[in-house]
Amino acid sequence: MSHPELQDEQAYVDHAYACLDQMRSTLERTGDSMATEFAAIAMEAWAKRRVRSFQDAERGLCFGRLTLDAALRPLYVGRRWVHDERQEMLVVNWQAPAARPFYTATPQDPHGVTQRRRYRTDGRRIVDISDESLDGTAVEGASVSDFLLEELERRREGRMRDIVATIQSDQYRLITAEPEGALVVQGGPGTGKTAVGLHRASWLLYTHREQLRRVLVVGPNPTFMDYVSHVLPALGEEAVEQRAVSELLDGIEVGREDANDVAQLKADTRLGEVVQRAVALAVQPKPEELVLFVDGQFVSVRERQVRELLDEALDSAASLAQARERFRMSVLRRFYERYGELL
Repeated sequence: MSHPELQDEQAYVDHAYACLDQMRSTLERTGDSMATEFAAIAMEAWAKRRVRSFQDAERGLCFGRLTLDAALRPLYVGRRWVHDERQEMLVVNWQAPAARPFYTATPQDPHGVTQRRRYRTDGRRIVDISDESLDGTAVEGASVSDFLLEELERRREGRMRDIVATIQSDQYRLITAEPEGALVVQGGPGTGKTAVGLHRASWLLYTHREQLRRVLVVGPNPTFMDYVSHVLPALGEEAVEQRAVSELLDGIEVGREDANDVAQLKADTRLGEVVQRAVALAVQPKPEELVLFVDGQFVSVRERQVRELLDEALDSAASLAQARERFRMSVLRRFYERYGELL
């Protein structure tokens, strides 16, 4: 017997997928809409990476739902965020603070959650629903099954899968620990250390994107890296480099050795300050108005706004590379905000 709300939930998820398709379509058109060739090339490269993240994150887009005692409607949790044409959130990213109760709520400490619902999916189709009541109530006719045990018993595949639908509270605390020094995750074989590490990398990129430009994942050998390489793209992350230890120095050959005095100078920490000042003096900002033509409308970011975003990025970043990435993301967000205002 199917869950009594299966059809309603499938209709909601179908709508979320339709909106995801529209978001992807809009993104794919941006490269041809930029006002200059340089901007078009940069936007096309960025859009290709983002489209890949849309495709990889699509499998089981929405895997759960929270019913909150202080909210007017349920909160749907998934592998990436999705909004509709009115910019209203349909699915919240599992990394977002709003999704935290999905992993941490218990009957003893429900965090305002009255019901936690999980979905088992096959592509875009919901095949089963499991409800967990945290306040003593339940949907009539609903069943409760242990998706975690079923996931653990499932056969291994050729590549590691993400575990966002079944992360346990202890794992979640490790994944979302603040980046204060090194975090060492220890455990026996098969306890989920690798999965926790990869999901932590995804969470750090999401939560601290202003500080982290890219993440390097290093594994013991190419076979292992091939097994785990699909996890982070499936979580929507493209700012990741994944290498085996033996591949870290690929293509690098030592051509000469520096003299001792030169080597000592390069090793002096004060040289970093010299290089930083030289880079800062070489930067010559030239802000200009940026224009995007999409869906029959011109979307622009004025020169004054570009200057403000540029100054903010240069003032707040620790390095020029971080400032460049911060500025790029700020401009893209401003374009997206302006586009939403015109709808």
